[in-house]
Amino acid sequence: MCGRLRRRWLALTAVLPAILLAACVQVPFSGPVQPGGEVEENIDAEFDFLPSGPAEGASQEEILAGFLAATTASQNNYRIARQYLAEDAQQDWNPYAGTLVRSREGVVARVDDATLSYTAAVSAEVDGLGRYSAAGEGPQELAPFRFVEEEGEWRIAELQDGILISQQAFPSAFSQHSVYYYDPAFQNLVPDLRWFPTRAEVASRIVRAVLETPTSWLEGAVVSAVPEGTALAALVTVTGGVAQVDLTDEVLLIDDAQRRALKRQLEASLRNVSNVASVQLTVDQNPVQVADGPLGLDVPPQVDARLLVRTEEGFGFLGASGVEPVGILSDRVIELGATAVTLGPSGTLAAALTDAGVWSVRTGEVPAALLDARPGLVAPSVDGYSFLWTATASGAGGIRATELNGTVHAVEAPIASGDRVVSIDVSRDDARVLLLLDGGSGPRLVVAAIIRDVASNVPVRLGQFEELPIADGTPIDAAWVDEVRVAALLSDADGALAQLLEIGGRSRSLGRPADAVQLVGGNGGADGLRALTIDGVVLEPRGSGWQSTGARAVFLGVQQ
Repeated sequence: MCGRLRRRWLALTAVLPAILLAACVQVPFSGPVQPGGEVEENIDAEFDFLPSGPAEGASQEEILAGFLAATTASQNNYRIARQYLAEDAQQDWNPYAGTLVRSREGVVARVDDATLSYTAAVSAEVDGLGRYSAAGEGPQELAPFRFVEEEGEWRIAELQDGILISQQAFPSAFSQHSVYYYDPAFQNLVPDLRWFPTRAEVASRIVRAVLETPTSWLEGAVVSAVPEGTALAALVTVTGGVAQVDLTDEVLLIDDAQRRALKRQLEASLRNVSNVASVQLTVDQNPVQVADGPLGLDVPPQVDARLLVRTEEGFGFLGASGVEPVGILSDRVIELGATAVTLGPSGTLAAALTDAGVWSVRTGEVPAALLDARPGLVAPSVDGYSFLWTATASGAGGIRATELNGTVHAVEAPIASGDRVVSIDVSRDDARVLLLLDGGSGPRLVVAAIIRDVASNVPVRLGQFEELPIADGTPIDAAWVDEVRVAALLSDADGALAQLLEIGGRSRSLGRPADAVQLVGGNGGADGLRALTIDGVVLEPRGSGWQSTGARAVFLGVQQ
């Protein structure tokens, strides 16, 4: 968002505290604020917030306060908010250009008889394509709002495009949706989290986002089935569960395979929109035939719902009757004396850490093979292309992706020389990696795109690090929660602390799993997380805390 937009909206935010006291619309924005806001599940709200329009005889301050409150309601193209604007401004104002999210009430200042300014702290920004980014918490002054009288009533005549809302109002005013792209091999769909006004033609905004490039840190790791130059020709309509997506005629020039991929990409991106079950592509409102094809990809990928564990009795999936072995893999994991295991997506390959290094463990007659014997290795990961990912805690030698035949590929990564690697986890779409680091500046949790050689799928390097805001403390472990959320486990003066973080969104505390030393994810979002204590007790999140599951383990296995 441009500096001018930031300054202008920030000036607006500063006005709000004083204005709200006298405004015709009272909005409870006061009270304590938790940094980052709270992560909510993707819920389509069943109610609408309907603020009042301007009251007769309202002052400039009351008009400004009412306008800011009304920008929470996006129904009918922000119809109520526009009532606070002068006639020309109603036509010119574009509320979708961007959003500033304020963390505290702002301060109003008068510039002259017809102008007010507003200053506030902005905690986040959402651009016109729904991309969320954190912002600095310092006070920011917005450009002034100029007022005119129309038929004896004050109205806002000049204002910047976009809206500003409170951190508390954001979760109900905006809904989150994953926009999907493909990995270069078209084997997996990769999510890019976006935020759109809840009642403002969400389906059309999602499609427009799909037609654009991904968030910058994903570039190089994802591709799109959208032909170059394609645009949305009309608003998306939904009839009988079918979303009609009317595109420009570029889609007529691509082959059946690309058309199938495009349809699948749009269906995945629209899957969480109410009443959308499938997509019909059209050009000039005429249906485009898309042949059936084998693009039935899991969105998001699922794993066995049971917990993968190493207990005193064995290694395998934990059930009501005990531990169910994973075929011969379980025997080999036990024979090696593994201290950490990641099971590959096929269930036929695992990466196992022992005192000697990282081993590939496979089903069938193939014996276990030591693929990385460097000292000080952290728990390994494995991807869907059967590369074993390894890194040393010291960072010496860097990150490696090793083939099953022993061929080692160094993966270039922008890890600072003073940073220590605590954990490494490849996402289930094989396009991203999660790294928990520790260094002189404290703990860092980063996610990065995996750039592969297109012909061989060999990982070549990691893209730019996308920093996720974690608390201070000693980093212990990190895990993928689902396709757009991760969790981090740290230790501070009060003990272990777990955090839930959205990649492209907000974060919140998950409470304190007492004495936890390991964290793994499963299915079902945060409810699928499990922590292991130093005494071998398996914990699960319950409400705002953690409780024992009744199970015990030596270590928890990671399912890729």
